Amino acid sequence: MLKLPIYALTVSATGLKQAQNLFHSSRMSSASMWNCPICGRVMLKKNVYSHLKVVHRTVADEVFRIREEISREAGTATVICPLCEESFSTYDGLAQHCGATHADNGAGGRPQNYSIISEEFNNRQEYELWLTRRCEDTCTSLFKERVRTSGASSRLTLLCNRSGTYKKTGTQRASVSKKDVRYCSCHLNVTFNEGGTVAVKGCFGHVGHELDPALLKFSSQQRIYLKTLLEEHSMDYIISRLRKEDATKSTKLYFVVKQDLHNIIRKYRMAPGWRHDDDVTSLKLRYEENNPDDGIRYMELPRDPSGKGLQVVIITPLMLNWLMKYSSKGVSLDDTFHTTRYNLRLATLMVSDERDRGLPGAFLISGTMTSTDVERLFVEVKSLMPTFCPTTMVTDEAPCFFNGFRAVFPELPTKLHLCRFHIAQTWERKTKEVVEASMRSMVIEALRKLLKERQLDKFQRRFAEILAYLREKSQNTMAEYLERNYLGRIPSWASFANKGAILDTTMISERFHLRIKEEFLHRNSNCRLDAFVELLINAVEDLSESIAVKDRRRFAAAAYRLQETNKNHRRAETIYAQAPDLVVSVARNKWLVRNTAKTEEFDVTYEGPCPCDESINTHCLSCGVCAYVWTCTCLETRSGISCLHRHAVRIHSPEGLPPTERAIPTVPTLEPLIDMSAAPAQERREARNHLFNAIKSTYAVVEANASSLTKLDTDEAMDHLKKILHHIQLAAEIGPPFPSSTLAVRPELAQIGGKPELSRIPLHQRRKVKKEREPIKDLHEEVRRLTETSSDEEQDS
Repeated sequence: MLKLPIYALTVSATGLKQAQNLFHSSRMSSASMWNCPICGRVMLKKNVYSHLKVVHRTVADEVFRIREEISREAGTATVICPLCEESFSTYDGLAQHCGATHADNGAGGRPQNYSIISEEFNNRQEYELWLTRRCEDTCTSLFKERVRTSGASSRLTLLCNRSGTYKKTGTQRASVSKKDVRYCSCHLNVTFNEGGTVAVKGCFGHVGHELDPALLKFSSQQRIYLKTLLEEHSMDYIISRLRKEDATKSTKLYFVVKQDLHNIIRKYRMAPGWRHDDDVTSLKLRYEENNPDDGIRYMELPRDPSGKGLQVVIITPLMLNWLMKYSSKGVSLDDTFHTTRYNLRLATLMVSDERDRGLPGAFLISGTMTSTDVERLFVEVKSLMPTFCPTTMVTDEAPCFFNGFRAVFPELPTKLHLCRFHIAQTWERKTKEVVEASMRSMVIEALRKLLKERQLDKFQRRFAEILAYLREKSQNTMAEYLERNYLGRIPSWASFANKGAILDTTMISERFHLRIKEEFLHRNSNCRLDAFVELLINAVEDLSESIAVKDRRRFAAAAYRLQETNKNHRRAETIYAQAPDLVVSVARNKWLVRNTAKTEEFDVTYEGPCPCDESINTHCLSCGVCAYVWTCTCLETRSGISCLHRHAVRIHSPEGLPPTERAIPTVPTLEPLIDMSAAPAQERREARNHLFNAIKSTYAVVEANASSLTKLDTDEAMDHLKKILHHIQLAAEIGPPFPSSTLAVRPELAQIGGKPELSRIPLHQRRKVKKEREPIKDLHEEVRRLTETSSDEEQDS
């Protein structure tokens, strides 16, 4: 290694200083040196401004002007006016330029105030209130462009949200920028001092873009206001209210859409019942809270993703009170679909209050809704109310409901009554399936009248004539269907066997389920499970408050049955008030009422004093008739609703009726009577429905897995997708051959209500002559005609 002599490195102190200055000067760019415009002295450009202030005592405005000129000459003025493209080194310079040049048309032709403001505040709260007011007054939204911190103080630079460059961060969704210009004169320099005070300097005048409140950001106060509205109102109501409150369209609130409200819900975690991102886990956490007001009595997690094994029983304290108070009169149990995003069912145990209004007594959410699931519901009911003993249970023809009840209460004398509406639907479907088209309407009408018949002798005659007619017309399949599935269990569905009961259909359950879907879910079935449970709990409280308000205000239409009873009274006054000859007293507490054509006669009977509550009941508000002590043989009779014939008698009867003991209705029996709660055909149908629901649940899991695999760019994902397709193709080959000329509908559109109708443009058309509707022939008259014809033929022979 070459070594240099020591003396070669020795230099004098003066030479070292000169060498350092020479080295420093060589590294310093000539652009960083500048002459003082007053004395001509050469110095660093950054020192020129302090030199002007200290040495020459130049005023601040003149220093600012000189600084702008130096920046433009040096090429460091990066803030450009969007109207005339003049350059400035700071936003303050741009604002002063706009005030002198563009004051009248800077913001799309709207005059602006470009004055530089300077404010100081004692604390951050005062600053934020001031900033909110100024932003609202000037149609401004700001974003943080830079934050600089020095010890306990910090400096914040805020710029107009309509300025700058847009940088897209997402990759999935298309987006549109709200930024119209690169630079805008609207800006704020905010300094947060160590003592808590705040100093602000800037400008609220805009340049280069129009002032549009629709493109502003929501302020913190606006977000809180929207959050408050969402806690009490629906989205549709909120949007309508905001647009009415701001008819001038001057704030961002007028332009709120549902997506903004969804963002507020996510920001403040306002989703009902939310405790975890996974809704099943969220519901489990709520169940573990063991809050008695929630009423979640039992929960079992699903055993697989299809939902099999899921059981949730909800009985709030208010629902338990209703069960204890009203269940002895009778209960209704029915289920419904499509309340959540999963293939789950909701079953509701309903009771009726003094006005026969339906009240929920218990909820059951299940993935399968089998007898075992229903049994769990009644196990919880029994643990809370050991004296549970309803007189009647009304369900549809699904055997799981009554079987689950009997598994828990095997000794109770509760009578099963099948819903008349569901039976009518079943018969109508079967008639359309097996009966010839020319006879369908007549058979359906005869079966409907059979379901309404409340007299045993007439019921027997009607049923016999229907079966005879079907045999005569070679409709043996329908006749055998009725004999095999319904003849042996007549007391479980016939109206005469349900005399005096408060329920003959499950309409109180259907009506409550409809209310849940329309008023609370707004027909949106894509609902989280925890959110749906929250809605159910809130629905009970809402229903209770609604009933209390209606009763307190003494509404005439406080209950559906009361409303229908009053309608029938008005009809009776129209028809019978001026026709006393149509109402004839035939015995003590018995009358004969004819129709206006005097072709039909109906027996009306008063059975004794009314057991209803004196102040809260379903009595007619005009004549006081009660549907439970006045009976009529007409086919218009419905549980809890007085027909017009009873009103006609009450209108023409004396003011006082002799009190008699109320007759206890007895259930007549027919021979042969087979004790069964479900027909074999219904049991087989129920089993098929369970299998079909299991297939749908499994298919939902398969589709979710396939969707996840589709997003993976791996060979393993491709192999899994091929295996899934192979198994699905094997499953598609099972069953009856599908017509080759027909395309299979997508699963989500194959469901009821899944196929939306296209909007139609109304056109003015010529008036068309309506085709007169042919009256439906009476099956029983046809049977009598056939009988007479057969007798005449025998006499002739």
